[in-house]
Amino acid sequence: MIAALLIALASVPGAPPLPCVPAASDKGALTSSALDEHRALRAALGAPMPDAPAMVMLHGKGGHLVTDEYSIILARHADASWHGTAVGRSQIWVKDAPFEPMKRAEWTLDEAAGKTLDRAIARRCPPTPALPRDATPPGPPPRDVIPEKIDVVRRGKSTVSFYAPTGDATIAALIRPPQQH
Repeated sequence: MIAALLIALASVPGAPPLPCVPAASDKGALTSSALDEHRALRAALGAPMPDAPAMVMLHGKGGHLVTDEYSIILARHADASWHGTAVGRSQIWVKDAPFEPMKRAEWTLDEAAGKTLDRAIARRCPPTPALPRDATPPGPPPRDVIPEKIDVVRRGKSTVSFYAPTGDATIAALIRPPQQH
């Protein structure tokens, strides 16, 4: 019944698209993995790197006058719940300025969001037009731009890596920590 409803919704014009992970094409992979960047940042900050059979990770680095770098990881536990951790650091664009740690966060997705994420990482869709590749231009990046890579890691399967805007924005929104008010 639910599957029929999802299929019906997918075919309704104007209905929100079903969440998905962009698939690599015959032109190659979407981008390289940011797994090493997650490990390096978390090691520098003394934060553990999760190890779970399924993880969805978002790494961002960039900014304007200040460089922010962060690692957000959701790890799926045996009870099918998704637990998230987020760490990061910031550095002003002054020579030899020290890094300042960002506030760490930990959370658990609610059941509905967890099921949406499960469906999203199980479904493939064509990528939207590609953004700039891995090359980082010298000097400050454009104002307010922080390139973000998402890695979907599932034990026994190839890691899928893509820039956040080339995929379904639902995944990036799902894995960000909840806003603290």
